[in-house]
Amino acid sequence: MKKVLFYGDSNVYGYDPRGMMGGRLPETERWTDILAKKMYGEWRVFSDGMNGRVIPDNAYSLLSLDKSVLEYSPLDLFAVMLGTNDLINMSVPDAETVASKMRDFIERQLDRTEFIDNKTGFLLISPPGILPHMDEHLEEAEAQRKRFTSELDIIAQEVGIFFADASEWDLDMSFDGIHMSAEGHALFAEKMADILSKIDLTAERHEVDDYVCAYLA
Repeated sequence: MKKVLFYGDSNVYGYDPRGMMGGRLPETERWTDILAKKMYGEWRVFSDGMNGRVIPDNAYSLLSLDKSVLEYSPLDLFAVMLGTNDLINMSVPDAETVASKMRDFIERQLDRTEFIDNKTGFLLISPPGILPHMDEHLEEAEAQRKRFTSELDIIAQEVGIFFADASEWDLDMSFDGIHMSAEGHALFAEKMADILSKIDLTAERHEVDDYVCAYLA
């Protein structure tokens, strides 16, 4: 079976904001676990999701990923969905700054020895949209999130990796407007199963002018 690692924040972890201190959706409602059951026999699905995670930009913040890569290698596909926390944590959300962090992160991972040796494919996922609920800061974060999605599209094309835009999937969100509801997780799993069923990992990454980018939304 092929193996995929999904690396991301609380929407990969399966955070559930309904409790007083928050919590986690049960396995039966998390998109990663739903996906694992859907793809059983074709893909083994692994995840490394952490609440509050931003795009790593130093060795310390990469420790969890280093551990996951060592544990699950060889990987056929590495998928990353990050950026929401970067935007909402900024006093003035700025898509270009966050996109620059993502570009640096992706380029460093493309040079990772384990990924090079295993010819691991890459999937860059633009995160779900933010529902502001009349919150001015979240309104600005969502406006910048849309720009961020466009920037991720460009990055994927320029480095020649797969791209999917989860904000186009009409995902149901929890009351906080940031985390997917159980219904959102179910639909996310359905969309991702379709992507994994169709993704062509036989294509090799070439020069910048010869893209291996697939629009998978």
